[in-house]
Amino acid sequence: MNSVDRGFRSIIHDHRKFTHKLGYMATQLGATKGDRVWSNLLKNMVLQTEIGAYVIVEVLFRQAGLVGRLTYVVKAHHQDRPTETVVIKISCPSLSREPEEKLVNAARDAAIEIGGESHWVLKHLPKIVHAEDIETTPGSTQDRVASFLNKEASYVDGGKYHYEYRTLHIVILEELFSINKLSCASDFAQVFFDVLNCHKWLHDVPRILHRDISMSNIMYRYHDGAVCGVLNDMDLSSLVADLEQQKATSSMRTGTPPFMAVDLLGSHKSGTVHLYRHDLESLFYVMLILSTRHRISYNGIPRANNLVKRVAPPFSEWFKSSLTWEQLGAAKDRLIFKGFPSDDPTMSLDKLFPPDSSFIGFRNWIIRLRAPMKRGFEARVAYDDELALAQAEGVEFDSESVDEKTLGKNIQYSAFFAVMKSFAGKALRAPPVNLDTL
Repeated sequence: MNSVDRGFRSIIHDHRKFTHKLGYMATQLGATKGDRVWSNLLKNMVLQTEIGAYVIVEVLFRQAGLVGRLTYVVKAHHQDRPTETVVIKISCPSLSREPEEKLVNAARDAAIEIGGESHWVLKHLPKIVHAEDIETTPGSTQDRVASFLNKEASYVDGGKYHYEYRTLHIVILEELFSINKLSCASDFAQVFFDVLNCHKWLHDVPRILHRDISMSNIMYRYHDGAVCGVLNDMDLSSLVADLEQQKATSSMRTGTPPFMAVDLLGSHKSGTVHLYRHDLESLFYVMLILSTRHRISYNGIPRANNLVKRVAPPFSEWFKSSLTWEQLGAAKDRLIFKGFPSDDPTMSLDKLFPPDSSFIGFRNWIIRLRAPMKRGFEARVAYDDELALAQAEGVEFDSESVDEKTLGKNIQYSAFFAVMKSFAGKALRAPPVNLDTL
């Protein structure tokens, strides 16, 4: 067993002692090993927390590398109560970032204040059981690293580098289920519609913007026997008021690249402030990627993985690490404007769905949702072109600019509700309130 393995075992077995001794766990958590190897390595290890000991059952997610929050998500059960299954997230976030549980609990408190414990949106929010931070002690390795970098390091453009302190953060959550365990397209549609409703409520009531819509962050739970979509993982979420007050910079761009909005990839204006329409665009990409790259192969085993990737699936280049954000943004631009995902104009959106597709019902959604997005992008391009022409000719230009928040009222909640309220000719289950009146 090498030193990295011993280090991580120490974290899992006694993270307080190890963290205080080492100061910073980045090199341990970021070790490059296969997910299966790590899952076998950590299985049955014990994580001691302030509310008791938990036995790790399975590694659900591992962020490889040495940069970032270095997140591990594991499935575990209480050592004294084996039937009490939870999910535990272990990460190293910046001390300056609001912890996920603060925003989740603020949203849940707002819902309970309005409608009590039975408020409809609670079915679509994660539930945090416990959270704790393990900070480093003075003179730790992290202190020494920070001192060295703050004194010696600088950016390539000569700017002063400032080390960002991190903490070991542990969050225990109620177990949710990945959407790859669903077995019929209509359940996927209901989950996406639930998430859309939840997203609007979060934006309009507690004024929280999620900012990282992806396949892995859309999950579900069962409520009264029905599948309920859950908008999970608020690690990158922010209060809308805070976003509105911040000056836009490229460092504000967050998300999972294959699902990120075109603007946030730098294709229009570098440093665009994250808006709710960017999350709607991400939801569009999630549904596009799911329905064109996968099929359902139901094996009859409850809660088993049912999604299978198609042979030579489309959009494969979107997932290549060699693709820059600008190149990815250009590919998405082409998809929105032209209606095809590659340089081959014969590969239109409707041809991405084979006749035997498990998700053929989503073709209608994808084609109809692309339309308002295309209109919004075209409206902005037309305005930018007219402005550039007027400036080149030295004439006054008094045309009203395109509203960036919705691109001329095109990419907005109402456009998505109009399409997603029904699937394959059947109305989907909707909240008991009119969200347009919030």
